[in-house]
Amino acid sequence: MKSINTSLSSKLVALLAGVALFGLATQSAMAAGTLSGTTINNQATLNYSVGTTAQTAINAAVGFVVDNKVNLTVAMVADNASTIPNLNNQAVAFSVTNNGNTPQRYALSAVVGASTLTTALTNVRIYRDNGSTPGVWDATDTLYVDAGTFLDVAPDASLSVLIVADVPAAETNGQTVVYSLLATTVNAGTTTPTSATAGVNTAGVDVVFADPMSGIAGDSGVARDGQHAASATYTIATAALTVTKTATVYSDPFTGVSVNAKAIPGAVITYTITVANAAGGATATSVSIADSLNAEITSIPPHLAFATQFTDGTNACAAGQGVVVAGGGEIAGGVCKTNAVDAQLITNADFTANVVNVSGLSIAGGTTATIKFQVVVQ
Repeated sequence: MKSINTSLSSKLVALLAGVALFGLATQSAMAAGTLSGTTINNQATLNYSVGTTAQTAINAAVGFVVDNKVNLTVAMVADNASTIPNLNNQAVAFSVTNNGNTPQRYALSAVVGASTLTTALTNVRIYRDNGSTPGVWDATDTLYVDAGTFLDVAPDASLSVLIVADVPAAETNGQTVVYSLLATTVNAGTTTPTSATAGVNTAGVDVVFADPMSGIAGDSGVARDGQHAASATYTIATAALTVTKTATVYSDPFTGVSVNAKAIPGAVITYTITVANAAGGATATSVSIADSLNAEITSIPPHLAFATQFTDGTNACAAGQGVVVAGGGEIAGGVCKTNAVDAQLITNADFTANVVNVSGLSIAGGTTATIKFQVVVQ
C-alpha cells in the first residue's frame, strides 16, 4: 500500500504542478487583460412553481462594455558607454511597451538632461530599431516623424526605439550627457493624444489612465497621466594623446659615447618622440607620426644628416635600419625598422624625402609608444 500511495502522490503532485504552470502561462499570455470594447453579457434565470406546477422561467440579462485601461512603460535598454567624438549617428536604446488592453500609438520626444559635454550633441532624432543591428543605428531603421509613424502597438507588444545623435569633435574622455525618451499615449489610428474619461462610467468605452510615475526628466512627475519616460547616458570614450620630443647628444668625435658628449659637428644626436595615451582613454588606433628633417638637411650648408643605422646602447640595429619603434603594438624593448618603404609586420617606419614616417601604431589608455632615430651634426 505504501508504494501505491507514493505513486499516487507523485502523480498528483505532477498533475497539480502542470495545472499551476498552465495557469501561469495563461496569465502571462493575457497580461493586458480583456480587450477594451469587448461586450460581456450575463443572464440570471428564475425558476419557480405554483403549488406543484412548474411555471415559465423568468430571465434577467445585463451586459457591459470593457473600458480602456491605458498603461505603458518606457525602459532603458542600453546606454552608450563608448560614444566617440566626431562620429555621427550614435545611439542609446529604449523599449516602449503597451501594458494596457487597447491598441495605442505613442508620441515620442527626446529630452536632454544633465550634461558635462563641451558642446551639445547635434542632429538628435528618434528611430524605430528595425533589428538589423540591435541597439545601433543603421540605414534600415525608421525615422520617427509623428505618432502615426510607427502605427498602432497591440496590447503586450513593444517598440524598440533609438535616440540617435551626432557627436561634436570637441568632447573629451569621460564626459557624459543624459537623454530621456518620453512617450505620450495617442489614440489608435490617429495622432490625437488619449484623454481620460471624467465622471461616472458610461455605456461606451471609457478611458482610465493606469500608468506609473517615472520620475524622469520630461515626464509630468505624476502617475496616471498617459505618459512614461526612461533615461540613458552617452559617455564619451576617446583617446587622450600627448606627444613630446627630446634631443640627446649620444656621442661626439672627441668624447665618444658619453654623457659628457657635446653637440659639435660630427656629433650623433638621438631624437626620441613619445606618444602617451592617458589612463582611462580609449585605444587610439591608426596613429601615425611624421617628422620632417628636410629644412636642416637641404640648407646650405646642411646642418644635419640622417643616421641610416641606429645604435644607442639599448638598440643596436643593422645597416639600413635607422628607426626604432617601441610600444604601440611593438615590443616594449623596441624593434629596428628599415629605412625604405616596405611591408613590415606590425607598424611601418621609413625615411623618405627627408621625412621620418611611422604609422600603424595602436596605443591603449595608460600606455605609450616611442619612436627613436638619430642624426649627425654637419
